[in-house]
Amino acid sequence: MALIQISNQSTKNLGKKSTIRFTQSICPDCNMILDAEVFERDSQVFMSKVCSTHGECEELYFGSYEMYKKFSTYWMDGKGAHSPNVMIDKCSCPNNCGLCSNHLSHSGLANMIVTNRCDLTCWYCFFYVKKGLEGAYMYEPDHTQIRAMMKTLRAERPIPGNSMQITGGEPMLREDISDVIKIMKEEGVDHIQMNTNGIRHAMDPESAREVRLAGCNNLYLSFDGVTARTNPKNHWEIPYALDSCRKTGTSVVFVPTVIKSINDHELGGIIRYAQKNMDVVHAVNFQPVSLTGRMGKSEREKYRITVPDCVQRIEEQTNGEVTVDDWFPVPS
Repeated sequence: MALIQISNQSTKNLGKKSTIRFTQSICPDCNMILDAEVFERDSQVFMSKVCSTHGECEELYFGSYEMYKKFSTYWMDGKGAHSPNVMIDKCSCPNNCGLCSNHLSHSGLANMIVTNRCDLTCWYCFFYVKKGLEGAYMYEPDHTQIRAMMKTLRAERPIPGNSMQITGGEPMLREDISDVIKIMKEEGVDHIQMNTNGIRHAMDPESAREVRLAGCNNLYLSFDGVTARTNPKNHWEIPYALDSCRKTGTSVVFVPTVIKSINDHELGGIIRYAQKNMDVVHAVNFQPVSLTGRMGKSEREKYRITVPDCVQRIEEQTNGEVTVDDWFPVPS
């Protein structure tokens, strides 16, 4: 987490809203860095900012002010990055970061993009660039570049990075993915997880065995729902992917991208499916969709869902087996 010129303010009433704090954000149209106000209204938390070109923008930030206050009590600054790659006097995230001197925590889980190729074209994906699109290109670092990045991660101080997530694109499309994993292990990384749609694990169990032997500890497995309608990308492949993981001793974390009006009615079902496969599925990481790129306000309002909204739905859909009060943030 980077320090982004946050200044806490005493709460003051401004009509029907109460200012919580001031921070920085970006314009959703031009990405210009803007001063932003975080405020409470009608028991929800919003963020507003004004762009000189595109005008004012107000977005729902947190669906519950009570949960926002509870989670805020867990805020803790770390020891900072003692060996940053970018030395700056004033934080200007996200324009000049990576890893900058204003970061207050270490890399808890580093992400390495090993390819931007994918065998799917999910409409909500913020990463994949469709082939044939003007300006599209293939990104795929070679072994020398991967090793150099790993050395940079391991050189972090005061805590050397020791956990890596391999992501993309679809990492399993690389024929040399086992060699990539071996390089990471050689450079001293303890834990490696792969962000994947699981299709190759389902269709090619031998490749699943190879990446496990190379040192992949677990799969960060995309799983958006329990029906073909909510999870068309890998609904039929998931059982076979789980079977491959059972046979290879690979742990699984389900990763549902939660989108309001699309699959938010199946969060409880996802948990129940994970329970039925607890021998191999050890966690579910619900991720509210990240609305990036050029999307109109009406579309953002249609699809946006925040952490408290997900938590509330989970309590309702599990009949109180998992309650709102069971949740807390994990400090980084």
